[in-house]
Amino acid sequence: MTEENKEVETDEEVETTENTNNEEQEDTAYSQSEVDSQISKAVASALEKREAKMQKELESRIEKERNEAAEYAKLTAKEQEEADYKKRLEEIESRERAINDRELLNQIESDLKENELPVAFAQSLLTIQDNEKIKDAVGSIKEEFDNAVNEQVKTRLRQDTPSESTVEVESDPFAKLINKYKK
Repeated sequence: MTEENKEVETDEEVETTENTNNEEQEDTAYSQSEVDSQISKAVASALEKREAKMQKELESRIEKERNEAAEYAKLTAKEQEEADYKKRLEEIESRERAINDRELLNQIESDLKENELPVAFAQSLLTIQDNEKIKDAVGSIKEEFDNAVNEQVKTRLRQDTPSESTVEVESDPFAKLINKYKK
C-alpha cells in the first residue's frame, strides 16, 4: 500500500512539474530514461492492480466452494445424490449447448460463404439460435449487401458529361484541303 501512495505522490509531483513546465515552455523534451521510468511505473501499477483483482477473484471462488462444501456436508445421503445428479445434468446441458453452438456456427459460416458474404457476420447471427430465422437473415443481409455494393460501384463509375467543345471539329480532312485551294 505504501508503494501505491508513493506512486500516487510521485505521479502528482510529475503532473505538477509537467504543468509548470508546460506553462513555461510548450516544447519540453524528455530523456529516454525518464520516459522508460514513467512507462515502468505505469506497467508496475497495472500489474499490481491486476494481481489484486485476481487475488480477490480467487478468494471469492474459494469462499464460494467452501460454502458449497459446507452445505453439501449438511445434506443427507439422498439429497447429496440429488445434488450430484443436478450438477452432472447441468454440466451435460452446458456441453450440449456448446456443441450445438459450434455446429450452428459452422452452418452459419457455410451459409455465409455460399452467399459470398463475410464470415465475420457469423458470430452476430449465432445469437438468433433459430436456423430458419438465420437463413432468412442471411438472405436479407445478402440482398442489402449486394445493393450497397452496386450503389457504391455506380457512384464510383459515374462520369461527368463532357462539356461542349468550342473548337469546330471537321469530320472530313479533305474538306479542309479543298477549302484551302478554293481561295
